[in-house]
Amino acid sequence: MNIDLYTYTNTGSRELNEDSFDTIIEKERCVAVVCDGLGGHNCGEIASQAAVKNISLPLAQLTKITASNIQAILKMVNDGIIKLQGSDARLKGMRTTAVGCVIDKNILTYFNSGDSRFYYFSGGSITQMSKDHSVSQMSVTMGEMSFDAIRGDADRNKLLKVLGEATDGDCGTVYQPIVCKSGDAFLLCSDGFWENVIEEEMEIDLSKSATAKEWIDYMLVRLLVRYTGNNDNFTVIGGIIQ
Repeated sequence: MNIDLYTYTNTGSRELNEDSFDTIIEKERCVAVVCDGLGGHNCGEIASQAAVKNISLPLAQLTKITASNIQAILKMVNDGIIKLQGSDARLKGMRTTAVGCVIDKNILTYFNSGDSRFYYFSGGSITQMSKDHSVSQMSVTMGEMSFDAIRGDADRNKLLKVLGEATDGDCGTVYQPIVCKSGDAFLLCSDGFWENVIEEEMEIDLSKSATAKEWIDYMLVRLLVRYTGNNDNFTVIGGIIQ
């Protein structure tokens, strides 16, 4: 199975890019990860860089892809960030989101912590996606607001689960595996991207695209048209399965 991948990151209007990403393709395995250091916290870029590095390579090296093995990697990364926090006062408050997927042969498994998102497309439509660990998503789950209202909700950045916080439970969510087919596609992104490109536009732009780069470029045009001069960092990884 071949996968056409394209990645893009931008600082937006911020002075520093706290997003980090990585992709690894080796033999019959593909790994993609995006992490977004929390704005307003110290050294978010250090947290996101550490998380990406320590998620992607272990995923690529796993003997068997299971939910428990992925949770173990997320726990290891979470504990590592907490350890770094204690090593230097400047790092005390650093946190990061994470979203990633691993494709082993034709089976894709995805996961997230925080509000960086994963979308899966089959037949041109979104068939699966991650759920944010946020106050806004909880309101959606409880039936108090619609999913579409998340983008404008004041609580969308109040996160209930991220990497770099002490926890007795899981550090993220691992979702049911997907059997990939030729023509399917996937997208991973930080909130600076999905807040400015809606799901229907992702589908429309995919339908017009022969390559992952074309797909991402179409969506970036939409994002830049909505550029206000007060934009967060934004990062996206797109993949089309061939």
